[in-house]
Amino acid sequence: MIAKLKPSPLKPVRHPDDDLTIHYPETDSMPLPDGRYREPLFVEVVSTLEAYLTLKYTDVEVSGNTFIYYEMNNPRRSVSPDCYVSFGVDVDAIMEQNSYIIWRVGKPPDFALEIASESTGRYDDTGKRDLYASLGFGEYWRYDSTGGRFYQRPLVGERLVNGEYQEFAIHEEPDGMIWAHSPTLGLDLCWDNGRLRFYDPETGEWLQNYAEQRQRADAAEARIRELEEQLRQAGIDPSV
Repeated sequence: MIAKLKPSPLKPVRHPDDDLTIHYPETDSMPLPDGRYREPLFVEVVSTLEAYLTLKYTDVEVSGNTFIYYEMNNPRRSVSPDCYVSFGVDVDAIMEQNSYIIWRVGKPPDFALEIASESTGRYDDTGKRDLYASLGFGEYWRYDSTGGRFYQRPLVGERLVNGEYQEFAIHEEPDGMIWAHSPTLGLDLCWDNGRLRFYDPETGEWLQNYAEQRQRADAAEARIRELEEQLRQAGIDPSV
């Protein structure tokens, strides 16, 4: 698959009132709330989406648990989604400033996802939802691996319409899988027995996480070695 651009990638924006001497840290170096529970979940989500989207597009930022700054010259005004995606941006410029500064990037993220936990669940559903809407985050998703202990539902997806979030239709399969489609990502988000998985309806394939990619690569390498050995036994040099 060849990486491609979405239309009209934005260039960094410079405002005359922007004080470039102010430092905007990537994180606050504080432990992740409920990190022992949440960290493996968001690492899998971010790495899976990053591997898929950066192969498909050259102008997409995929990150998680890093600060997004939204008030000029005020580094105290920040939010840190568990996962966010922004299309049509200058990725190198974002990397250079080591954080996502909305007024410099030129737009808010298109997609944000939060992973439920005991300490964050209520705020994710209320104050953070209101904040993301006010900032213009195009889609806001919440995923609860427990099946609804913290969000009352396993999966919630919403899109911003005239400044307010409206929920996507949620589907439930006979086997208990719950899913909804994200137009922004072009993927189905699926709650599958506690795990969040991503399905590409265009190709009919599941996105693979790192462990699954490694397993597939190992199987392919083992198959190559097997074929090479068969060639040697037949008196054929596989290196020729």
